[in-house]
Amino acid sequence: MAVLDGAGKAHAAHGAVLTPPTTLPALIEWALTPAAGLRSPRLHRNGKDGDPLLVLTPAATEALGLPLVLEDRRGLRLPDDHPVIKQLTKAKWQLTRRGFGPWPRIYRPATPTTGRQCVQLAILPWGALDPRAWGEATSHLPAPELADLLTSYATRVLTPRGSTAVSGLELMTALRPPTRAARDESTNTWVSAPVPGSLTRPVDPAPPEAPDEHPVVAALYPRSHPRSAPRTRSSTKRRTTGSAIPSSSPTPSAPAPTPSAST
Repeated sequence: MAVLDGAGKAHAAHGAVLTPPTTLPALIEWALTPAAGLRSPRLHRNGKDGDPLLVLTPAATEALGLPLVLEDRRGLRLPDDHPVIKQLTKAKWQLTRRGFGPWPRIYRPATPTTGRQCVQLAILPWGALDPRAWGEATSHLPAPELADLLTSYATRVLTPRGSTAVSGLELMTALRPPTRAARDESTNTWVSAPVPGSLTRPVDPAPPEAPDEHPVVAALYPRSHPRSAPRTRSSTKRRTTGSAIPSSSPTPSAPAPTPSAST
């Protein structure tokens, strides 16, 4: 992982300062070289080494010909006809289906000779580091300080790969890969096989973690139970906000009769 400051320097782990190329296609090529040393080691023997991450500050974003603000505010994607994307296409680089957004992955199909070729970018002016997770001031730190912060996070957790949710999924996959290479005895070739103990298909959540509307909860509790009984929108809102007001008020009891004067 390296943070580009826009002044021709890339700040990496342990205070290392590198000199990267000045165009995006050449920058991607450079990040994959052993001389750059930006890959992170695998966390499981059946996993893969982490792809290099290049963090672009606002100055580095402009220096590479990228806009500081995306015009597509809804999709947060760079248009396909942008000159930078044309440069990548000409150099035979590809983008994932997510396109060129705040966390784009740029890759070439793997071959037996080259192996995996993929680099990820984190574009700070496009909101790559969400202030709700990283704090308001993190994306405005100087490049050397930001490199130290992200290196500490990568050492303790994982190299950031997107939002906190995406990074969590990446961490689980890195710690317990779903598949491994296994030799097929009948054909004497290597095939993909599941890793014992890993999740290879979607599974139901544990009942305490499932929302009340999930079928797992409905199967465990009777219909009259608070967790499985149907709720209106207003009653659900009251329950989630912690209101002590019941969903329906009890019927008041009739007043006691007044004794008559004759008695």
